[in-house]
Amino acid sequence: MHLNPDLAVFGIYLAVVTAVGFVASRKEKASDDYFLAGRNLTWWIIGGSMIAANISTHHFIGMSGRAVEVGLAVASFEWMAALALVLYGKFFLPYYLKSRITTMPEFLERRFDDKVRLVYAIISLIGYIVIELAVVLYTGSLAIHSLFGLPLAAGLLILCAIGGGYTIYGGFKAVAYTDIIQVTVLILGGLTVTMLGLHKVGEVTPGYAASIVGGFRAVLDGSPEKFHMVRAWNDPELPWIGVFFGGLWLANIFYWGCNQFITQRTLAARTVWHGQMGVVFAGFLKLLVPVLVVLPGIIAFRLYSPGSGLLRSQCVLEKGDLAFPTLVKQLLPPGFTGLVMAGLMGCVMSHIASMLSASSSIITFDIYKNYIRKNASQQDLVRFGRIVTLLVLIAATLVGFFLRDLKAVFIYIQKYWSIAYPSVCALFLAGFFYKRANARGALIAILFGPLWALGFTCAEGMGWVPAIPFLTRAMIDFLFVCLILWFFRTRGETLPASATIDRSMPPEIAAELAAMPWWRSFGFWATVLVICVASLYIRFF
Repeated sequence: MHLNPDLAVFGIYLAVVTAVGFVASRKEKASDDYFLAGRNLTWWIIGGSMIAANISTHHFIGMSGRAVEVGLAVASFEWMAALALVLYGKFFLPYYLKSRITTMPEFLERRFDDKVRLVYAIISLIGYIVIELAVVLYTGSLAIHSLFGLPLAAGLLILCAIGGGYTIYGGFKAVAYTDIIQVTVLILGGLTVTMLGLHKVGEVTPGYAASIVGGFRAVLDGSPEKFHMVRAWNDPELPWIGVFFGGLWLANIFYWGCNQFITQRTLAARTVWHGQMGVVFAGFLKLLVPVLVVLPGIIAFRLYSPGSGLLRSQCVLEKGDLAFPTLVKQLLPPGFTGLVMAGLMGCVMSHIASMLSASSSIITFDIYKNYIRKNASQQDLVRFGRIVTLLVLIAATLVGFFLRDLKAVFIYIQKYWSIAYPSVCALFLAGFFYKRANARGALIAILFGPLWALGFTCAEGMGWVPAIPFLTRAMIDFLFVCLILWFFRTRGETLPASATIDRSMPPEIAAELAAMPWWRSFGFWATVLVICVASLYIRFF
C-alpha cells in the first residue's frame, strides 16, 4: 500500500500539536491557570503566539490574492501593525498588567461602568462566534478538501476535534504553547513556497540566474509597478490618507490593543518586561509576514498571470485568491506540500483555539461571574469555561458548515469590523487619555456609533452619499463617536477616580525596568522596530 508523503507529514504534525497541547496544560486547575496560563508566559511565547493567532487563511488566500492585484501595498496591513504594537506596549499594556484585568470589557467597566462592559462583551462575542470562528472553520475545512479530497464535514470535524479539544481541556496555556509549534511550521512552510517561487522565476526569466537572488531581481525588474507602498489618495482600498492618517491606524489599535482574542496573550505575561518584549517580538515577526504571503502573490502573478505569465503554457492563474494554492500545487515536491499544509492548518487551528479561549473568557468573566454568579469558585469558573468553549465551538461549526461563497465571506468580515472598531477604538482611547469622558457618553457612543456606521454604509451602497475609500470612511465614523464622547463629557464637576488612568508602575517594578541594560530594554528594540518600518516604506515608496 502506497503511503501519501504529504498526508503522512500532515498527520505527524497533527499528532505532535495534540500531544503538546495536552501535556502543557495537564496541571491547570485555577481560573488564572485556565484562562491566562497562570500569568506566567515569557516574551518569546507571547510574541510567537500573537502572530500565530493573527495569521489565518485570510492571509494566505485573501492577502496573497490582493497582492496579485495591488502588489506590495497590501503589506501596509502588516507593517503599520508593527507601529501599533509599539504604541500598545508603551501606553496600554503597563496599565492592563498593573490592574490585573482578565478581559478587555473589564477595562471599560473600571473606566466607565458595567453597562458599557456588557455591550462591548456582546459586540465581541458576535464577531468572534458568528464571523471569525465560522469563517476560519469553513475556509480551513475547504483547504483540507482541496488538498486531500476530504469532504467539508470531515475537515470541520478534524479542526474541531484537535483545535477545540486541547483548548477545552487545557485552556489558554495549551493554546499558547501549541502556538509556538504553529508559528514555527507556518514560517518554514511560507518561506519554502517563497524561495521555490523565486528560484523558478529566476530559472525561466532570460538573463537572470536560476537562484533565489536572481529570481527576486527578476520579480523586481519584471513587475516594478507591484513594489510601491504608497497609492493615490482616492484609491478604493489603500489610499495614503487612510493608511498614514486614517482608518488603518484605528483598525490596528483596535485589533492589537482592545481585542481580547489578541491581548489575552499579553495579559498572561510573567512581568511587564516580558509583556513589552513579547509585543516587540511580534512586531518584528509582522515585518516578515509579507515575505510569506504578499511576495508569493506577486511571484504567482509573474509566473501564471493570463497573457503575461512566464509559465502560461503550464498553468493560468484564474483569479488572485488562487495565487498561493497554485504555487503550492505547481512547485512543491512530495512531502513539502504536507509541510505547507501543516503550517496553514497550524495558523487555522491557532486562530480557532484563540477565538474559543477569548469567547470563553468573555462569557465566563464579563457575563457569568459579573451578572449570574458573582461568588463562583475557581473550579466553577474553569468548569463553566470548558462548557462554554464547547458550546461556542458547536455554534460556530454549524454556521461555518452553511458558508459557501468565499468572496461574500470576506466582504462580510470587513463590513462587520468596519462597523464596530471605530467606536471601540474611540472608547479605549478616550478611556486612557480623555478624563472628561464619562459612562453616559461611553454607553451612547458604543450603541449609536455602530448604528451610524451601518447607516452610512447602507446609504453609500444605495447611492445616497458619494462612495469614499473604506479607510477614510472608518475615520469619519471614529470622529462621529469622538463628537458624542465630547458632547456628553463631564462639565466642571469633580471627576471620578476612575477618570484618571495611572499607567505608572510600582516602585520595585519601575526600578527593575530601569536597571535593564540598554540592549534589553523595550525602548531600544521599539526604536529599532520603528526605524525598520520607516526604512521599508522609504525603500518601496
